[in-house]
Amino acid sequence: MRRFIWLAVLLSVPLMFAGCNSSDDNDLIPTNTEQEAVSDPGGQGDVDGLTIIDQVTIDGDTGYLAEDENGKPYLILQGSSYNMGYQMGALMPEGTFRMTAEYIARIVEGSLGITEEDNPLLYNFLLGEVLTLCHDAVNSHAIPSYLIVEMLGVADGARAKGYDVGFDNVLLLNEGYDALYSIFFTGKLPSIEKLKELLKNKSGLDEFIKTQEEDGEERVVFPNANPYVLGCNEFVVSDGATLDGRPFHGRDFMFSTGGIYQDVACMGVYLPGADDSYPFVCVTAPGFVGLTTALNSEGLSMGVDVVIGACTRSDPGLGCLLVMRDIIQHSSDLDEAIERMKNQDRGVSWLYAIADDEKSALYTYGVVAEEGMSDPEFNGPDLLPSWEYWLLSLGKDYIGMLDEEPLPEKGVMIRDQAWQFPPAFKDGGTQDDDIYFPDQIETWPDVVIATNHYIIPRMVFTTFTPRISKISDISGSLWRYETLLGFMGGEYGYIDFGTARDLIDFLNPNSVYGDTGYYKAGGPVHGHHAIIDNTNLIMEGLFGYYGPDQEHKAPWARVDLNDFIE
Repeated sequence: MRRFIWLAVLLSVPLMFAGCNSSDDNDLIPTNTEQEAVSDPGGQGDVDGLTIIDQVTIDGDTGYLAEDENGKPYLILQGSSYNMGYQMGALMPEGTFRMTAEYIARIVEGSLGITEEDNPLLYNFLLGEVLTLCHDAVNSHAIPSYLIVEMLGVADGARAKGYDVGFDNVLLLNEGYDALYSIFFTGKLPSIEKLKELLKNKSGLDEFIKTQEEDGEERVVFPNANPYVLGCNEFVVSDGATLDGRPFHGRDFMFSTGGIYQDVACMGVYLPGADDSYPFVCVTAPGFVGLTTALNSEGLSMGVDVVIGACTRSDPGLGCLLVMRDIIQHSSDLDEAIERMKNQDRGVSWLYAIADDEKSALYTYGVVAEEGMSDPEFNGPDLLPSWEYWLLSLGKDYIGMLDEEPLPEKGVMIRDQAWQFPPAFKDGGTQDDDIYFPDQIETWPDVVIATNHYIIPRMVFTTFTPRISKISDISGSLWRYETLLGFMGGEYGYIDFGTARDLIDFLNPNSVYGDTGYYKAGGPVHGHHAIIDNTNLIMEGLFGYYGPDQEHKAPWARVDLNDFIE
């Protein structure tokens, strides 16, 4: 019977798997679909120092839910894409439901400034528009088939435990941010005529959404929108910055909790069965197939940071979380990671920090990939309206100063540890000016830092369009960038694993550097903080709740990936 259910599920999702850029197409249907998953809860001993709470076996692959001595949860997932997804959904079904149903609704409400309770017609219309864009990413083959199959597995696993989770719920959680941002940053909707009809028949909605003409097209604006649901801080340090020269990757994922994330976040260990896949560890939450912070068995680590740019198209392509998952699972080093990114079909502007345990001849130990849509091609200024392009060519010719700058390659520009800010742009306005080029402040040859703004001048040009300049406020990003750099300056040359952890933890109200006032002691961690030792394959993550004071700090969860890959 299960085989027929599977076929029905696959047919109900309008996609054509042939031609998908997946190396894992053998995972489309489990090899033994007649077999029921076996759950074996409670007190099953330990694995690598963790106490097993529950385990699920599906088609011969066993996944585990475990906890450490501090009660921090760990998911250990093994086997095919579908089976790892099923294990996640079945081992943390309530958390999966809360993240894919309740959480995503709260994020949409918080981002758009529109609640389902107050404006059900508009809210459900816009949620449907986001889901349409997510389906477009599936149907266009932007999302590799093995990731689609894993999302199906997550939904099946949670439903097997009695929770109403569907494929669309999981898809929204993993692809929805890019779909939402493609609407924010372009103003384009799949069904603009339906929106106009809704606005005509329902009064008062123009307080939340409006239409206006831009470049000869009718587009939407959201007066109450807040696109900064994701903020981030990252660094890669190595060589002379660290005590023994080895690299460390710090990652602060400033994620809106929605009142849910902090209660279901966990460490994840993935041991994929595909021959061309690498094991990896991440900080995650049930329902995520994509990644926000991860380290693989080859010493490659990665994080993603929001940035608002006009180098975004109206269809999202492969979402940022899935971009990361595809790279971490299939790339052995920094060079491969960047090349794989260039070959992905991406549609939205993001920053990616990537680090490696071995120094790349091209890119040093770490980079910030400042990127936008992989196609159509752009060079930065060409995204400006013609009148603005003309104005920027007058007076100080900033556009002419770009002649020495390389062009984006498939929407990607790289700022590595050795990159230097072009001197001609150093007097490029101030933060209060309409035209402002944020300077690169870290001038050491072995440090690269990212928060939530572009630094490469060509990419900065994509923030000057009228739409983007209205919704982009980088003041908080600049403050975090400068504050983190200031703390790092006092530690430069003496950074070890513990110091690197303190540095990326600088917004913790119980930080060794003092309380910045960003978060509340005893309150929820907004997302997670993570520190990565790329050489020794160790990741530590802080999630859940901050401790009440410095003396009673919340414990970090820890994974030594060597324990699992051996």
